[in-house]
Amino acid sequence: MAARLAEKIGYTRVKVFHAGIPAWEQAGNPVLTTVDFVNDRLGYIVVIDTRGPEKAKQGHIQGAVAIPLERIVEEKEQFPLDRKAYIVFYAEDTGMQELAPVIKEVSSWGYQRLYILDGGYQAWVASNGAVQKDMVRTQIFYLPRPHPGEITGDEFMNIVNNQPKGKRILDVRTSEETVGGILPGAINIPVDELHSRLNEVPRDQEIIVHCRTGLRAEMGYHILRNAKFRSRFLNDKVEILENRIFCCFK
Repeated sequence: MAARLAEKIGYTRVKVFHAGIPAWEQAGNPVLTTVDFVNDRLGYIVVIDTRGPEKAKQGHIQGAVAIPLERIVEEKEQFPLDRKAYIVFYAEDTGMQELAPVIKEVSSWGYQRLYILDGGYQAWVASNGAVQKDMVRTQIFYLPRPHPGEITGDEFMNIVNNQPKGKRILDVRTSEETVGGILPGAINIPVDELHSRLNEVPRDQEIIVHCRTGLRAEMGYHILRNAKFRSRFLNDKVEILENRIFCCFK
């Protein structure tokens, strides 16, 4: 969709990275995230201050764990058992060059959702984000729980099986991915087309978004939320093969 729009306005060297963010992250490449993303999820994610405890005593993101950049790999054993935990690293500024090798190494341990805070601590302070001083944590404590907007696998499957009137499933996979079938009663709109096709989504029902792994489902959820839809998303794996559902095996 974006590539077609770019071509329409005159760009002639447009290429599409079809594998998208999931493949980029799987390869261990760094992904930037925003202050708003972190602020909305404080208490649900792991935030690591790579400046270390001494710097963190002067001020750090509320709830962050201070682990010096050079010690992160040595602290492997205290990282969450849940390899799908969201982990955000930050430095004084973005620090992409310094943090990228660490992201690569931590990714090799099996973690799939690793992010660098764009602008680092300076951006956090500039946005009036919650700051702590003196009381510095140096050990990771992570309790898996659904993030805001997430639906549990059990509730999702209950909706699939019973199709209640007040809820509708939105499948944001590509048309190629739906060859094996879609869920009963679901609407299929690929996530990169969702902005332009919101008129196809019913406003009188709660919209439950799913994809294949959960990443695009969350993107779809945010698009719908910003457009004032009632929505939640499934942060879990779904495979539909010959109309058989293989779901919720995170």
